[in-house]
Amino acid sequence: MVVPPQGVGVGTIKRSQLEYPIVDVKLMYLASIDRATLYGIDGAAGIATNRDYYATTDSFTDLAVEQWTIYVADDAYRKLGSIARLQDAANMYMLGITSSSAGIIKMVNDGDTALGTTGCANAPGQTRFFKFSVSGSTLKGYWWVNLIVVTDTTFAGGKFGCKMPSVTSNYMSDGALGFTTATFRKPSSPSPQPITIIETNICGSGKAEDPHRPSISRNLVEITSLTGLPDFLYVEAKKYSILKAKGFTDDEIKTIFGYIPQHQVDLDSVTWGAFEFHPDKAPTVIVTITADNPYKSGAILRQIDFAKGKNLRVFSPPRDYREAVELYNQLERDYPHWIAGKDNFAYQTLGHEIFDWMQNVDFYYGELLEHKTHYNQLKQVSDGEITGRLNELIDKLSRETALVDEREKHIAKAKEIFKRGW
Repeated sequence: MVVPPQGVGVGTIKRSQLEYPIVDVKLMYLASIDRATLYGIDGAAGIATNRDYYATTDSFTDLAVEQWTIYVADDAYRKLGSIARLQDAANMYMLGITSSSAGIIKMVNDGDTALGTTGCANAPGQTRFFKFSVSGSTLKGYWWVNLIVVTDTTFAGGKFGCKMPSVTSNYMSDGALGFTTATFRKPSSPSPQPITIIETNICGSGKAEDPHRPSISRNLVEITSLTGLPDFLYVEAKKYSILKAKGFTDDEIKTIFGYIPQHQVDLDSVTWGAFEFHPDKAPTVIVTITADNPYKSGAILRQIDFAKGKNLRVFSPPRDYREAVELYNQLERDYPHWIAGKDNFAYQTLGHEIFDWMQNVDFYYGELLEHKTHYNQLKQVSDGEITGRLNELIDKLSRETALVDEREKHIAKAKEIFKRGW
């Protein structure tokens, strides 16, 4: 028999009251000990819908979710994916996929904003690995061999998990694989240095199929006119051509099959990530581009020309910390709503791990002691989680030999959080 703490009767301690591991642990295990649950059932009693998510019952700040999924073609990112800092079924971050891309999505009041995407070919029925890593205000989406890096300050803490399938759709096998393989890891670093930084206008309605996103160049070309693409793309294009020859409209095809077979590829798509993208606070957004088009090189140059043609700014990536801070200070004057600071910008534009640790300390310092914008969210996170992460960051920074003055400033910030409490 397990002896209960003093003053507690035998049999009154529930599994949900015990401490439990969160790193290198499967979501299924947490579900078995009542530490994970389904969020967002809004259909008939007991029936999951496309707005349902299986996630931890407790809130966390810095964590990564990795999983496998069987891709089923769709036009909305939110149908399958890993989720982070979930508040409820209408507010969270998600790493999702469509037929032609993977993307980090921010859902606010059930409206979607694409924070970063990468062009990729996703075949229906194809098994893929992806990972969603969150540390401080940095979000990273690992999709197969591609990496998306963005900075956002909308959510500071919340639940982590994965999208669940609808019982009335063909997403069951996808969601089941995602749930059974979803595993929690420590946040990952470093990140790639961008090839260019551009300013873009904003487009999109905010709907799941039409998220708010940077208005960048697109060049949709019929798959049948191209050579050298993955074989499955020609199969999808043939499906589409047969259906169109039979007189079906796109709406009818989607109604019958659940998706429109991919018949075009975007030869201007690139891997991009936004810095503090808030479509309701500014008419433009700063975007870092880290990889070229997967089908035709030169898309980055085309994006640069497109931005210049709109009289928008293009910046060369900084070469060191000093240049990153100078560029941040220049841009901050035009984006006064930015909460993320110079070290966030240094990490997204330089990619070195030390900047990730520095921005992570800044995140806790700002949210717990300084501006406290999301203080209530962080108060939902256990003191032990925050304490453990701060000690980990102090240890990492203490071992770093570069930027000694900045390193010491951030170690002092972390220790000040302990001294003042929260």
